[in-house]
Amino acid sequence: MTLSPFKLSFLATYVLVGAFVGVLVIHPLNLVVVWWELSRFSDTAPGLLEFLSARLWLVLLPRHLDVAIAYTLVGAVVGLAFGIFTRNYLRASQAYQSLRDEQTNVIPDLMKRGETDTVEFKSTLRWDVKEDRINRGLEKVIAKTIAGFFNTDGGHLLVGVDDDGKPLGLDKDLSTLKSPDLDSFERTINDIVSKNLGGDLCPSIHTVFAKVDEKDVAMIIIRPAPRAVYMEEGRSSVFYVRSGNSTRQLDVREALNYARSRWT
Repeated sequence: MTLSPFKLSFLATYVLVGAFVGVLVIHPLNLVVVWWELSRFSDTAPGLLEFLSARLWLVLLPRHLDVAIAYTLVGAVVGLAFGIFTRNYLRASQAYQSLRDEQTNVIPDLMKRGETDTVEFKSTLRWDVKEDRINRGLEKVIAKTIAGFFNTDGGHLLVGVDDDGKPLGLDKDLSTLKSPDLDSFERTINDIVSKNLGGDLCPSIHTVFAKVDEKDVAMIIIRPAPRAVYMEEGRSSVFYVRSGNSTRQLDVREALNYARSRWT
């Protein structure tokens, strides 16, 4: 794969800077280590500044040119390695940001289309709109919906949206958190999944946020689970799947047959 002129100049800059670092930083640091070793075993060792001034000027002499070249090459290699790392990091960051922007931009479109077999709306995460108070029982409803997506083909759960696809915002839910911000909201979703469905499933969900009509909306992206996902309700383990635009509970026989056909 060929590199563009910009990428070549980018890496060349790091190589050049690294070469200077090799001579002006790595070499003096190495001399400090040498001086420290000498001073440990000799009472007549010169002071650090005297030792450095005497040794550093030697690289300018022709007979010590090989030393200067060696530190230049070491610095250049370090600079090249750091340049490659920086380039790859920037590339990954840009790709990640591009993906997040793409996921965020799809939220208004999903709201317009309405609920489907892969999209569901929830008004809140834990705030009871009817009783105007926090209701942690609603977290079970969120977990049930996510379980249904896990056990089927995955999907998108939008929180802060009413049944008609209108944005309600997340303010009420955020007010129930210790830190009323979107990061805490995302951590709460992960905690719900971990507590009700299993911590090993948290990597299978991803939450993004968007402003719709000046109101925050959360979208939980759920990938199909690598195993059968059961939800503990009382003393029973309940199995949910997505059916049409709703989440349906399977009885024991249906759940076993479904799990055998899907995860074998």
